[in-house]
Amino acid sequence: MPDWLNTFVLLALGGGAGANARYWLGAAVKEAYGALSFPWHTFAINVSGSIVLGFVAGLCLNQPDDARKHWYLLLGTGFCGGFTTFSTFSLEALELLQANRVGAATAYVLGSVAAGLIGVWLALKLVGR
Repeated sequence: MPDWLNTFVLLALGGGAGANARYWLGAAVKEAYGALSFPWHTFAINVSGSIVLGFVAGLCLNQPDDARKHWYLLLGTGFCGGFTTFSTFSLEALELLQANRVGAATAYVLGSVAAGLIGVWLALKLVGR
């Protein structure tokens, strides 16, 4: 199988599984706790996705075994990417902090949250909501 096709399949399988996991976990939390005054379902998904990505990154990245790169595509980029992009955001912010780039990490965290909020607000305004 060509390398690009292998990559495509790993991402598709992992992303599909992650998206399904996000939907079903969110639905289960909403079902268990009913209408919430805080979006605990999304909070649980984002935090658990970050934990999973931490394990996957620790086991798969910067390793000499090339097979681990495939596992990272499936579980890190694919599953965690389909489950939540917050996990990647958290990993990247931590990597900036570990590189002693506190200013860049702060700008990344605050800028991402602010830009995301502004983007959602603007999109809602443009569609009349």
